[in-house]
Amino acid sequence: MVAALFHAIWNAAVKSGNDPLLSITDINVATFLIALPLVPVVGLPHPDSWPFLITSAVLHFGYYLALSEAYKYGDFSQAYPIARGTAPVIVTLWGTLVLAETLSAVELVSLAGVLSGLLIFTSQTFPRVMRDRKALVAALVTSIFIGGYTLADGVGGRLSQNIPGYMVWLYLLDGIPVLIYAVCRRGLHEVAGIRHDWKLMFAGAGFAFVSYALVVWAMSRAPIPLVSALRETSIVIAALIGAFYFKESSSQRRITASVVIFSSVALLALGGSG
Repeated sequence: MVAALFHAIWNAAVKSGNDPLLSITDINVATFLIALPLVPVVGLPHPDSWPFLITSAVLHFGYYLALSEAYKYGDFSQAYPIARGTAPVIVTLWGTLVLAETLSAVELVSLAGVLSGLLIFTSQTFPRVMRDRKALVAALVTSIFIGGYTLADGVGGRLSQNIPGYMVWLYLLDGIPVLIYAVCRRGLHEVAGIRHDWKLMFAGAGFAFVSYALVVWAMSRAPIPLVSALRETSIVIAALIGAFYFKESSSQRRITASVVIFSSVALLALGGSG
């Protein structure tokens, strides 16, 4: 749940910039700089996790590019719910079919409730998004990358035997490709001449780092589909950010979706305590 809050905040930081690609580049460079001095402290993850770590870095690169396109063409309250809301479905299907994850009856009901709430959010924005095919396609492609790297890191984190080391090396591998791509697309002069608020970017990088580290840690101790679905409660927070910070439209459906999602989380907590 903390990861969900942090994730919505750093995505809002990306959306607040004039160019989403450059904003994502800023945050990736900042996370690289945060991770670099931590290498001697955290050490290396287990060798068995490296194939998953590298796979995740590749998928994250695709995710960043697709996300920048989604925020370029769509509103925050459009792109975020579709990208995040469809990802748990992908993770659930692959997690149960490929990784043979098992969920209890209470967990299944909770997962279904969370996904239902996410679908309410998504259905609210679909009529608008259908008028902008580029935003729709970019958001759906983003969700595919999210599902892919979530599974890779769920397995890689478990094999790493060192979640801090796994995360530090993931962010080191993430930083360089995005920077190179941004230079190729925007030019060295434009990238070097970025005048964004670096305090905001480093804050966004810190939120991104902690957010995903919490998710990978949680996936090493709980079923991957369940963690993925709970993380996407960030849609509720993103709806509030979209309404009050970006001044985007809101409706009764968002309230309904929030009630459904948090009721499902409460059911999960009660089931776990029993």
